[in-house]
Amino acid sequence: MKSHLQEFARWVNRLQQLMSAIVVVLFTVMMGVVLLQIGSRYLLSYATAWATELSTFCQVWLVLLGAGVAMARNQHMAIDLLPAMLPLRYARIASILIALVVLLFLGMMAYGSIPLVRLGTVQSSPAMGVPLWLVYACLPIGAAYIALELVVSVVRRWDNPFAAPEIVDVEVA
Repeated sequence: MKSHLQEFARWVNRLQQLMSAIVVVLFTVMMGVVLLQIGSRYLLSYATAWATELSTFCQVWLVLLGAGVAMARNQHMAIDLLPAMLPLRYARIASILIALVVLLFLGMMAYGSIPLVRLGTVQSSPAMGVPLWLVYACLPIGAAYIALELVVSVVRRWDNPFAAPEIVDVEVA
């Protein structure tokens, strides 16, 4: 049983490294394309429509995957003054209840995005011609990743659910 938990922990760590790397790449592409757009518009008097689309698509994916990375690093804002004063047993219960509410929201977001992803199979973006399901897929994928990191966070913080956040250093591969 212990080896399964260790293997799962290694898998989660690799996933965190992968998601951190993807977020860095998305941000880099987004910033590079925006700079290209600004340069082409103001220096060459030429607007590139595909650059606007690509930067928007990168930003949408960046937000949803970045939220999961922030969850992994315990960097989301939380008002936990009262729960932090609870005895351990009640703090655990509060932690689970909060996680259940967030999981319910994430489940609703993922489920509600399914029709949008289906619609995206017959649509493409106007400037780049990218199938829009690739863009819309960020909703269920992002929700699933955030949910995974939330569950991992609750388990990791079981002995002190509302402790001050530790600085987690996830290296980008």
